[in-house]
Amino acid sequence: MMRIVRRLLNLSGLNDKAMKRRSCSCEEPPFRFEDYKTVEVGEDSHGAEISVLTCNLCGHMWLKYLIDWPHQSRSGRWWRVHIPPDEKHSISTTTAREFIERSLEGFAGGSFFNSHGHRITTPITVA
Repeated sequence: MMRIVRRLLNLSGLNDKAMKRRSCSCEEPPFRFEDYKTVEVGEDSHGAEISVLTCNLCGHMWLKYLIDWPHQSRSGRWWRVHIPPDEKHSISTTTAREFIERSLEGFAGGSFFNSHGHRITTPITVA
């Protein structure tokens, strides 16, 4: 059976790696915090909390940018985008927002968006 699946994937231009990435829980909301190893990067000059999440299943890294103003209801919002392996060392509190905004796609959610997460595409604006 697996041989047939691989043959179909090869005919369609997909490989096992692409199939695994598309089938991983880190690719579709809702996202569960226990599915990731999280490293806090810090807070940027806009007061956003920046963290790097690594999926426990597939190992993909994600940049998460979280804004939440406790004094304002429904202000909680987040963005998350995939971090290519060759760019993981460029993530910092000063580069995170720009990194999100120049990404081609990702996810956004939170009470501000009334969403547990939805797919977003370019242009991405952090507001």
